[in-house]
Amino acid sequence: MRGARGQNPEKALRTCTVIDHLGFSLTQLRYFVVSAEVGNISEAAEKLSASQSTVSSAVMRLERQLGVQLLLRHHARGVTLTPSGRHLLREARALLGQARSLKARGDALAGDTAGPLDVGFLSSLAPFLLPPVHRMTRERYAALQLNVLEASAGQLLTFLQDGRCEVVVTYDFLAGEARFRPLVALPMHALLADDDPMSAAGSLGLDELAARPLVTLDDPAVLRHREAVFADRGVRMPRVITTTSLETLRGLVAAGAGFGLMYQRAAHASTLDGGTVCAVEIAGEVPSASLGVAMMPDLTMSSRGRAFLQVLRSVVSLGCGVKSIA
Repeated sequence: MRGARGQNPEKALRTCTVIDHLGFSLTQLRYFVVSAEVGNISEAAEKLSASQSTVSSAVMRLERQLGVQLLLRHHARGVTLTPSGRHLLREARALLGQARSLKARGDALAGDTAGPLDVGFLSSLAPFLLPPVHRMTRERYAALQLNVLEASAGQLLTFLQDGRCEVVVTYDFLAGEARFRPLVALPMHALLADDDPMSAAGSLGLDELAARPLVTLDDPAVLRHREAVFADRGVRMPRVITTTSLETLRGLVAAGAGFGLMYQRAAHASTLDGGTVCAVEIAGEVPSASLGVAMMPDLTMSSRGRAFLQVLRSVVSLGCGVKSIA
């Protein structure tokens, strides 16, 4: 039996086993290199701040794991390289050099605000927050490059799990099992056409709103949240009209297709087709939502992530993109 590309599965399995179980460590390589360079195990141990027995045992284990003798031990005269050891010394030095480069690169990524940062934005939040975030990022951290992915709530959680995003900007009720850092609490309001007679009311109950269709984004997590809002108030879920675009949602509401439920409010009431919408307070206790960032529970935020969080916090504190706060 052969794999999809004609490779023998048993051979492939043996190859993976060899790659996954090298059997030796960078520490062993370092002990070998230093011992070869100074020509004496005792002096190498002193240079490495380790015991002579530790260095000697590590080099002998390396020889067993590689299957070749690397050093010749001379009583009272230190050590010299074998022919095999001489060949492998160059490889070991190169590998240790690559490891140091990798460590330096990791340190730079962990401690520098320059470079790329992969960020996810809930698609319904991006139009409100992303422009001022980009503007402020350029002003404060010119070398920070934001790589933005706009997506639905479920897709954002997948991006976190797959490592495609370090942080995502979302709501608390959409964060799932991710670790969530709240930045601001936003009250829910109803969105109605400006010429709707009900828009003149100071506030409306969910039961009054539910007599007409609910226009909402076609996001399963958002739909479940809307259902929970009505269920918690004992109000029957209205008929639903879904769309994938926030601006289409506003346009449909302005055209009288139904009402929307929003936490964010646009800076202007006009829709792209020339209609107008207005925000109306919802009567009674309707839970607010926290806007913030989510990340994997066991991930330490990088310096670039912390810089982005500071920018986002400043944008929110200035009221940019969170104009729905009453």
